[in-house]
Amino acid sequence: MKHVTVRLSDSEDHTKTFDLKFKLLDNHFVSKWIERVLEAQQKQYPISEPWAMYNLNDKMNREFVKNNLNRLMNEVNSVVKLFNFELKDIDDQEALNKIHAVFEDNHGKLDEWKSNPLFKDKPDTFRKNLSEINQFVHACESFNGSPKIRVVWFDLPKYKTFTDKDYELFTNKRSFGSLYHLYCDVGKNLESLATDNDDHHHDVVPNLHYSADCVIYFHNDTDEQVKTAEERYSTYIMKNREYLGSKGYMPGSKNLATGRIEMARLETDMTEAEVLTKLKKFNNIQSLFIS
Repeated sequence: MKHVTVRLSDSEDHTKTFDLKFKLLDNHFVSKWIERVLEAQQKQYPISEPWAMYNLNDKMNREFVKNNLNRLMNEVNSVVKLFNFELKDIDDQEALNKIHAVFEDNHGKLDEWKSNPLFKDKPDTFRKNLSEINQFVHACESFNGSPKIRVVWFDLPKYKTFTDKDYELFTNKRSFGSLYHLYCDVGKNLESLATDNDDHHHDVVPNLHYSADCVIYFHNDTDEQVKTAEERYSTYIMKNREYLGSKGYMPGSKNLATGRIEMARLETDMTEAEVLTKLKKFNNIQSLFIS
């Protein structure tokens, strides 16, 4: 297996497609990720967020995200009243932190929700909507970030954990057209806590588990940007070392690694500008396959 292809389409015309083809890198983690992708496909799990193309097309705009987030909160409230306000402004980080805290408190880490009485005798849509609320919170936060495509399978159990050897592959540098593993734990990782000043989170959860989930960035970080980010993360760790230690994460521990593992790179004859122009015509993630 040498390549991974992400097929995009028009949500109103699925015959109109565009393939992004990536060459898989030669590192030990790639085969572990492929195993998770194949399991998701063998079990016929659907891609959970076919709309998750950030800052790349006109459909995924600020109004779309805000309206969907408020719609989902209303649908959750129709079953159990968990939210007592609606989001007025997607740039209101305080409100977003509160919404995320409600999700985190009720859903719990990964599969903890299965033992939560809150979900007993509730329609399947209740948990699905709560999970999507979490993703739309992150969508709100992404409008000031990089163009990217997220490919996720929420139904796939998250039980595979990173090894010390895996952590050595982590990088905080994002390169245009590179495909990376995606954070899949439930909670707030160090990167988020060091950036959004969240006083409402219930627990820090660094990069512990991996899944089939992945992200493609269409942006190049400069060395200065990487240095600034790493200094911010390091400062957060040192300022909060007692808190992190109480959670079992000691400064210098490999599981406090930040960033992501690069797994594949885009193969194309187009320039970066031409790729971005092409992507504007598509708004749906149709499939991902490995060959």
